[in-house]
Amino acid sequence: FSVVVCHRRFGKTVMAVNDLIDKAIQCRKPFPKYAYLAPFREQAKSIAWQYLKYYASPLIDKVMESELSVLLKNGALIRLYGADNPDALRGNYFDGVVIDEYAQIHPMLYGEVIAATLADRKGWCVFMGTPKGKNQFYEIWEKAKDNANWFTMMAKASDTGIIDAEELELLRTNPGTDAETYQQ
Repeated sequence: FSVVVCHRRFGKTVMAVNDLIDKAIQCRKPFPKYAYLAPFREQAKSIAWQYLKYYASPLIDKVMESELSVLLKNGALIRLYGADNPDALRGNYFDGVVIDEYAQIHPMLYGEVIAATLADRKGWCVFMGTPKGKNQFYEIWEKAKDNANWFTMMAKASDTGIIDAEELELLRTNPGTDAETYQQ
C-alpha cells in the first residue's frame, strides 16, 4: 500500500498508469484485473484514458472504449472507473487499484467497497493526489508515513524542479492565489 502526495503538474497520472501496466504484465495470477479510480468517470477518461492506451499500446490485445478498459496480451485487464458510481465497483476483484485525487473521494468508498475487492487476491492500493486541506487523504498520509509496511512519497513543487522557480514565484505572488492554496 502506498500514499503519494504530489504537486499539480507532477505527472502522477502518467506514473500511475505506467505502474498499473507494469504490475499487470508481471502478474501471474489467473485473470489479473486492475483499476484506476478518479472522483468522476469523465475525469478518469479525460486525464488517464489517452495515457493508458498510449503506454500500453505494444501490450494491448483489445481496447474497449465504452468500458474504458484495455485487455493486455497476457489476459490482464486494466479499467478506469469513477468514484461517482461506487456500485460499478461492487462484485469486482482487483489485484491493484490506484485511487487518484483521494481527497475528493467519499471517505467511505475505500472501506465499504474497494477494500473487499482487494482482499481475496491480496491486492494493493495506491492513494494519491494533491493536498486539499485536512481530510481522509491527510489522515491516511499521517497514518502511513510512520508505518514500515507502507510506501509514502511527497513531491513538492519547490523540490522537483518540474515547474521552474520563476514560474513558482509568479504563482505564489499572483493576486488570485492565497498562501494556503499555494502551499497545497
